[in-house]
Amino acid sequence: MNRQTSKLLNILLNSPGQYFHYEELAARFQVSTRSIRNYTQSILDFLEDLHMPSALTVSEGGIAFTGGAEESSLLLQAAVDNDFYLYRLSPEERSHIILLNLLISDDYCNIYDLSEKFNVSRTTILKDMEQVKAFLARYNCTFDPAMNRGYLLRLREQQRRDMIVRIIQTAMGAVFSLHREVNIYERFLYEEWSLETYFPFLRQLLLEMEHQYNLDVSDACFEELLLTLAIITVRMEKGFCIQESTLEEKTFQNLLVYELAENILKELEDRYRLSCSEAEVQYLASKLYYCRFYASAPIEDAQDVKLHMALTSFLMMVSSQLNIPIYEDAKIVNQLESHLRDIDKAHAEGVLLENDYTDQMIGEYPEYYQLICRHLSILENISGYSYTKDDIAVILIYLVVAVERHFKNDILPKVIVVCHTGIGTANFLAERLNTYFHIRIMAVTSNHRLADVMKNYDFDVIISTITLKEPEDLWIKVSPMLEDEDILRLQKLFMDIKRNKKKLGTPNQLRLPAPGIRTVLREENILLDVCCTDWKEVIQKAAEPLLAAGSIDTRYIDAMIRSYETNGAYFVYCPGVALAHAGPEDGVRFFGLSLIRLKKPVSFGHRQHDPVTWCICLAIQEKDEQIQEVLRLMNLLGNPEKRPELDAIACSGELLQYIMENE
Repeated sequence: MNRQTSKLLNILLNSPGQYFHYEELAARFQVSTRSIRNYTQSILDFLEDLHMPSALTVSEGGIAFTGGAEESSLLLQAAVDNDFYLYRLSPEERSHIILLNLLISDDYCNIYDLSEKFNVSRTTILKDMEQVKAFLARYNCTFDPAMNRGYLLRLREQQRRDMIVRIIQTAMGAVFSLHREVNIYERFLYEEWSLETYFPFLRQLLLEMEHQYNLDVSDACFEELLLTLAIITVRMEKGFCIQESTLEEKTFQNLLVYELAENILKELEDRYRLSCSEAEVQYLASKLYYCRFYASAPIEDAQDVKLHMALTSFLMMVSSQLNIPIYEDAKIVNQLESHLRDIDKAHAEGVLLENDYTDQMIGEYPEYYQLICRHLSILENISGYSYTKDDIAVILIYLVVAVERHFKNDILPKVIVVCHTGIGTANFLAERLNTYFHIRIMAVTSNHRLADVMKNYDFDVIISTITLKEPEDLWIKVSPMLEDEDILRLQKLFMDIKRNKKKLGTPNQLRLPAPGIRTVLREENILLDVCCTDWKEVIQKAAEPLLAAGSIDTRYIDAMIRSYETNGAYFVYCPGVALAHAGPEDGVRFFGLSLIRLKKPVSFGHRQHDPVTWCICLAIQEKDEQIQEVLRLMNLLGNPEKRPELDAIACSGELLQYIMENE
């Protein structure tokens, strides 16, 4: 049984009683119906060997698993047994497992031993070894020259570990969706090194670190780190440690990953009596860094700036059409941004992402799917590749969660609690209310501050222990102890509020106005009718106000110029407008924004949006709401109806006022 067959078996086991047509499966696997029938026959042979022929119902049109839970469990266990795979492997699968075998071997492997282990002839092994050599050649790896003794890989320890992870990750067809489908490469490694014995402790160790440092890590990154930690532990137990430095500037600047790496390795030392070098700390720190196993994925380089701004812009566009401020949901934004980085990493490593819920999600939310597709180019222009349906389904899942959470929260009654006898009594009442009702306490205040609180908070009702001067439909008086009569009255009131909100169908919120462009753009940072001869001078002139204010140092200007020379005019984001920026590590001291208008347009070499008349210069250290103001400015400058008016304004103060009125 090859990988495709095992995947079919897993689909059947995960959907007991569900009938699958051959044509449907052929489309899903992108093969012919004849191939699906061949896969089915292999499964039937397998079931016959296990004396379970009745567990699969087969007809002319399709198949279904009709066995019980016990049979399903036995099949899954049997399907990942090494012997079962070793005599049914495809040539590609066998060559990968042979390579894994060589990577985990610390001695020579000869042809005879390999043919015995994999139940094939020596001629077959020799053919497989040609595939192994071709794979190794792509990574500039070779065998020990003493070929008469067999095969022994000549690799640095770091390279060996990384190749083991890469083979398992790449061959499984997804970024570490471990246990979602049978992964024979993973299973082979588990059996050879008895990795299952390490996992309970290592999993608990990672969970404790995640909790201790208040991290929010994706399943994919968590599983990748779990496997990496297991490999590190086994190799060090065998006496193979990394000796050479693996220091990277990005990792070095993130002190948290070093602290995490040191703490994790200290636990491994105590548990397994190991001795860890500084190079091992650096290696694990780099893995923690690239798996984003640290707090809230901060902005660390220019690519992070581009992704964060692109995602915020994308969510603002989607939000405007849904009339829901999804971009304000910080948890969803951070999680989606982290997931997009996982997708970037997978594409960079040539890993094909698969999403089990793609068809189901698109089928259930076609309008949201189309909405994402309409604005997807914002993200694709930054990533440099086209998103697949599986990639889009990931974004769709986050969008659905954000929308549903918004409406769920919005339908809850929003309450201000007031008490004149003291804040302590008001807080006591708030706790009592939360005990009895599912509501949102927006504020707890005293009577003399109520007027200001009402201006600043969106609310449905005020619950007070005293009589108020406000209109009677805005408040209700209760006892601080919440008597039975109070509870009944409040229960009816909250039900009415929820019912009315459901009828409206869309949020009825009293939002505070946005902070405004004045919070991020100062009048002295606007320069009009600047003379420049080329793109380099435009960047330099746009950066001058930030340099003068101390927001950046000269390294930042050099970094922006290098970015243009390396990546081209990607930051000319719309006709006539450029957004010059680099990474926080390139000399940013604090947030800064400037805007210049050129006296004569300058060519940046962009095939669609040249020449440039306006240039924004942005310096940013971390993610915050200021980005939204920058995006509003970008959108205003990109509005063809507003540009003639913007081009005609004579002074900086007037321009800032115009931007404030139109943002």
